[in-house]
Amino acid sequence: MRAVILSTVLILFAGCAGSSAGMVTSNVPVEGLAYTVLGPAETTVSWWSFDVAVIAFPLGEPPVSEAVSNLLKEKQGDALVNLRYATDRTILLFMTRHRFHLKADVIKFDAAPPAQSPKEEKGKTQIPAQP
Repeated sequence: MRAVILSTVLILFAGCAGSSAGMVTSNVPVEGLAYTVLGPAETTVSWWSFDVAVIAFPLGEPPVSEAVSNLLKEKQGDALVNLRYATDRTILLFMTRHRFHLKADVIKFDAAPPAQSPKEEKGKTQIPAQP
């Protein structure tokens, strides 16, 4: 009986963990542009959420853009290529700690990248005004 109670308490406190991973070629379009690789960089950011059964309430916004900014500042680059990322989570009772780990090669464009035209901006097509 004692072992069952101890096991139940350990399961409640230890919870479970999960993870995922992926790869992306770049964080901005770089096809046809000349650039110099400044070197590899990596960072890890985390955030918490409050979980009750199957409902989770985040206690903050996932800082993914902060991770990208950290890598660009670290090497003073313009963009990232060969991105490799992994996420994991650890559940402790009613709290879940989420982590986002990002590795990438930081690049610096040899010439200023062309400005995005208004027609391409965020996938929206602008309709010209009728005379």
